[in-house]
Parts: sequence; C-alpha cells; structure tokens
Amino acid sequence: AALAAPVEYQVPDVYMWHTLVASATAYAPATHTGNFRAWPRCAGPLCDGGVGLQTASSLGESSSPAAVEYGGITHVAVLVGDAAAARRFYTGVLGMAVDSESCEALGARGASAACVRVGEQTIQLLELPNPDPTDVDPEYSMSAPPQGYVAEGRPVHAGRDRHVAITLHDLAPLKASLEANEVPYTMSYSGRQALFTRDAYGNGWEFGPPVTYRGATRLFPPYLVPPQPAPGEAVGWGGIPHVGLLVADTPRAKAFYCDVLGMRDETDLRPVKLPFAGLFLRCGESQVHILQLPNPDPNTAVARPALGEDRRTAYSVRSLAPVKAALDSEMCRHLFGCKWAYEERATGAGEAALLCKDPDANELMFVEDASITPIAEAEGGPVTPWTRLW
Repeated sequence: AALAAPVEYQVPDVYMWHTLVASATAYAPATHTGNFRAWPRCAGPLCDGGVGLQTASSLGESSSPAAVEYGGITHVAVLVGDAAAARRFYTGVLGMAVDSESCEALGARGASAACVRVGEQTIQLLELPNPDPTDVDPEYSMSAPPQGYVAEGRPVHAGRDRHVAITLHDLAPLKASLEANEVPYTMSYSGRQALFTRDAYGNGWEFGPPVTYRGATRLFPPYLVPPQPAPGEAVGWGGIPHVGLLVADTPRAKAFYCDVLGMRDETDLRPVKLPFAGLFLRCGESQVHILQLPNPDPNTAVARPALGEDRRTAYSVRSLAPVKAALDSEMCRHLFGCKWAYEERATGAGEAALLCKDPDANELMFVEDASITPIAEAEGGPVTPWTRLW
C-alpha cells in the first residue's frame, strides 16, 4: 500500500534520556506542574529545541485535541524466524486456528505470511529480521530484579516480560499439551489462575480463565468469556484482555499513553503487591499493562525494524483524525521535545491506518473503523448499559 509523506521530524532515537548523563537523575522526570510533565530535553538534531515546564493553561486549548475514540485491540503481531514452523506451534501445540482471512486483510501474503485466531482477535506471525534476544536468561528468575539489573536475555517468567494475555475456557488442556510437547511454562507469581509460556522466538504469552482478568478492568466485554471447545478442539478461546509492554520510565509512558493518546488510567485496579512500577491503561474494551522492568530488547528507534516490520499492537479507533491531532499537538511537542513521527498507510483491506512508536520504541498501529460505537465514559468508568454492541 502507498504510504503518505512521512512527518517532518523523527522521534528522538534515544528519546532524550539516553543522550544525557547515564545516571538516576537523568531518568527522573522534572517536577510535576499543572496537568503535564516535561522531561530533560534532547539537544541533538532530531529535536526542535527546548522548552521549559508547561501547564495546561500555558499550552492553551489548541494543545487538547478531540478525544481518541477507541474500540479495542484488534490484533497483535510478533516476530518469528519461520512463519510455517510458528504456525504449526500455535495451531498444533496451543490449539489456535489458522486465520487466512485476516492475513489477506492485513496485506500479509506468501509463504512467510501466517495468522492465527483467538476468539475475536488475530495474531500475525511476522517472518522478518528480529533484533531481540530469544533465549531465556536462567539468572533472571527473580520476581523483582534489583535496581540497575541488566537482563542478558528473556526472564524465566514471561509475566516479567512483554507479553499478550488471552482468555480461554480452562487451563488444563493447554497445560497437558505444553507438557506433552515439552514446552516450558510458569504459573503466575502472584497466585492468579494464569499460565505463562513462550514460542521458540521468545514471544511471551499469558493464558487464563475470565475470572483471572475480570477484576482488573472496569470494562470486561462479553466475548472474553470463551465458549466450550467445539467438537474436535481442545480449547475454547475468548480473546485478548491486555498486552504487557516493557518501559524504562512509568511516568513517561503515562504521559504518552494517557496525556497524548487519551487512554484511561485504571492503575487503581493494579495489584498493590506487584513488586515493580507499572500501569493499567484502558483503550476502549482492552487494556495496556505497562511494566517498568529490565528490557533485553533494543528500545531506540534506530535499533528497531522500520514501521510495519516490527512487533506491534493494533488498536481500532473510530477516526484517525484525533490520533494525528494528538501526535501533532503542542502538548506532545512540549512533553517530548519534538514532533512525533508517524506514517499513514492502508491495510490490505483498504482500511486507513497509522503506525508509530512509543517512547520505548514499542510499535503501535491505529486502524480506522467508523462503525465503532464508542462506549460512553464517565469519571468512574464506562456507563452501563454499555453503548457498544457486540
């Protein structure tokens, strides 16, 4: 699909923190003023100069674009070394279904294109160069790594790593299949009914029944309650309640996802016993879990694959216009010191889409779906009865 002209400025590849002295103070946000934070500014050529701390009033009304109306997470994409082998694992071991229709819709074709289905959502298996380590570091087995810990590989427990959560009807058949195929897994460190495992390429997955996730959000869509397995199938799939993303700085992530992109903070629902910083953020009927933990992956723009060729989370939105307005806004510029980079393109099905990276170089994709009926929101959460129709 043809790309629109790229935005004039690039996101700072090292996002200003890495251009400063590598010290604890270099990563600390400046004092909170008003409704926004401003971090130390990048002095390099990829930014347009420094500005001081800003408040909502000093930024003006033009810095508060229309709210992004989210549907939820439509698909996730992960990097694999062999799409055919990965498809065999996801279908033969995990019990997911091949999703050729979504591959076509995403514009993924050929021998290296593979998609699988879990209830209402799709997992795209991207056979593309992968800069991320795939092996587990056996030393990284602690629940809470000490300050300054450097990960030499993926953590033993995928719950301390980037991951995607999926609801299913029962953990027992999945456990049996993993054990029969000698695939390692761990159970939740917090005691929840949740199982964590990986594919051969280091991608982390979390599985659990609906009860595991229902209390973690103010909106639990009906499709996350999976049906019983169909005849001949071992697992009944629901869908994706959340994705987990690794970040270096929780306040910085909150500024991007909440202040700029308008996701709703549900961190008050996050278990207080989790021994690391993080956030629970809701985007329509789905959540993003922010994990401030050691990151073994390259997390700068120059070290990641190009947009559209990296692992990503895709979100449906009623219109792309508020997303573009938010990324182009003065608020975004003043928070992060540059005009945020993004690209517009069309999916294989002709849907308008926008791709960008977050401050830790995690890729996001926004797909326009004008048929979305946004859920009416109030201060305390979604209005009931919900306005979205399933």
